[in-house]
Amino acid sequence: MDKVIAIYGPTTSNKLGLALSLSKYIWGKYQVASEVVNTDSRKIYRDFKISQSLPKKSLLQKVKVHLFGTVPAKEKLNLFDFQKLVKEKIVNIQQRGNLPILVGGSALHLLCILENWKEGRRQRRKKIPHSVLVFGATISKQALKKAVRKNISQMFKNGLYEEFKKLYKKSQVGDVSKDLLKETLAYRQFLEMAQVSKKSPLKLGGKDLTKVRKWIIKDILNYAYHQTLDYKKFSAIHLIRGPKEAKKIIDSFLR
Repeated sequence: MDKVIAIYGPTTSNKLGLALSLSKYIWGKYQVASEVVNTDSRKIYRDFKISQSLPKKSLLQKVKVHLFGTVPAKEKLNLFDFQKLVKEKIVNIQQRGNLPILVGGSALHLLCILENWKEGRRQRRKKIPHSVLVFGATISKQALKKAVRKNISQMFKNGLYEEFKKLYKKSQVGDVSKDLLKETLAYRQFLEMAQVSKKSPLKLGGKDLTKVRKWIIKDILNYAYHQTLDYKKFSAIHLIRGPKEAKKIIDSFLR
């Protein structure tokens, strides 16, 4: 099996759920085992559990998965470090005769993998190989707003600020990359609030956290919007709303 399926789309569009559904379908119809590979450059970090909504073990037992919460956050991986990790997983999965399903991430990171960019060279638009099937998971603006607000509310209930404080303390002694905290949505906003309020990031009050929550929602919605604009960066992509549409395309792809 030398084929690859990739699922791209805005945050909260349930790409992992789609991958699990398609994996079950492919096994049932073609007796081909699928393995899911995370291609989100933030979900790869071990301690970013709440901010990145890392999948629970019970969910991951349904299919073999790779690169979710596996790398220490001490150093930030660059684009090509990340590419190398994912490509190694793809090759290993294919050598076992299984089908890799890549899930999530920015268009930049996914295209770097699918188009096999070379470090140090000027990157030019390439055609994605015929052996790669790319899905673009779509979601309406209304559903996206609702999902993001619900997701952020759950993050705070689960202890997002407490998670940030632990990571911030570690960053002060070099155990977590300061750059990662500054650049990661749902952590960055706590640091920005500390600057505005002239407080320690560890001493934000109730009103501060209310503002942070609003900032996170606004920034994530803005990021999700720009992700939808990036559909056009893929030379071949199938925009779908759910598994039913995807299954018909997969039948043609695997035959």
